[in-house]
Amino acid sequence: MKNRNLNTISEVRIFSRFYTNILGLLNQGILDSSYSLTEARILFEINKTKECTANILIDKLNIDKGYLSRILNRFKSDELITKEKCSGDGRLNFLELTENGGNVLLNLSKRSDKQISNLIDHLDESEKKSLVNSMECIMKLLSYGKRAFNIRSYRESDIKYIIEKHRELYEEEFGFGNIFGDYVEKYLIEFHKNHNPDLENIWIAEKNNKFAGVIAIAADKTDPYLAQLRWFLIATNERNNGLGHMLLDTAINFCKEKNYKHIFLWTADVLKTARYLYGNYGFKLTESADNTTWTDHLIKEERWDLYT
Repeated sequence: MKNRNLNTISEVRIFSRFYTNILGLLNQGILDSSYSLTEARILFEINKTKECTANILIDKLNIDKGYLSRILNRFKSDELITKEKCSGDGRLNFLELTENGGNVLLNLSKRSDKQISNLIDHLDESEKKSLVNSMECIMKLLSYGKRAFNIRSYRESDIKYIIEKHRELYEEEFGFGNIFGDYVEKYLIEFHKNHNPDLENIWIAEKNNKFAGVIAIAADKTDPYLAQLRWFLIATNERNNGLGHMLLDTAINFCKEKNYKHIFLWTADVLKTARYLYGNYGFKLTESADNTTWTDHLIKEERWDLYT
């Protein structure tokens, strides 16, 4: 077993050196425009992410905060981006591309496409398919290993724990009382008893065999193209490391596979981080109503909708 592990490490190192050289070639072409691959990726993420913030970029790209700050300052100086303070939270700055920034990104994208085209031009169609399949396999095997997360379908034994975590976290962080916990318990138990495993699921995220997060998709019983995203929760010690994106990607990709065209969710205005994350994935706030039953103070219960 030890020899096998050493052989695997050796082969991974060989591939890493090869791929580093490939990235160097691609990066050089981008550098001809004075921007690196990392900078191009940051521009790309700002462009596609609604209400993009520095923290979201750090989360998605796993980039050093200081390094990102220097890049964003350069972008601001080059008039590629604008920064606008969030009206609801003065600590947040929303990043957007300027017209100049959009033009730079378009040029970088064209350069990148041309480089990759040149790189694979000598391959026939079967070889290109094999290349894509191999890359997908590598991403699938290693994508969650970096942060040591395992995302799996739930088991019956998870139900009680999910309920307990919702009671515990929502009380500690937002002051939600027993009525909210009872509400979660009622519908989780109902889901477990009646759900269709082909169209619905709950996913559990674990790290070192310990609970890290949860998310679910429940089918609407009246509309075959409508699904509800439910029970999305990240353990407090596992936040700001990409797990939220992993769970949302898992749930939304499941919806696309099952041909759901419309996803909705209910949340509350006090869950600011979750709301920003929903917005970044394209969810739109569509309803809002006062709620005085879950806490001893007024909150706004909100519905958010996404069309896939």
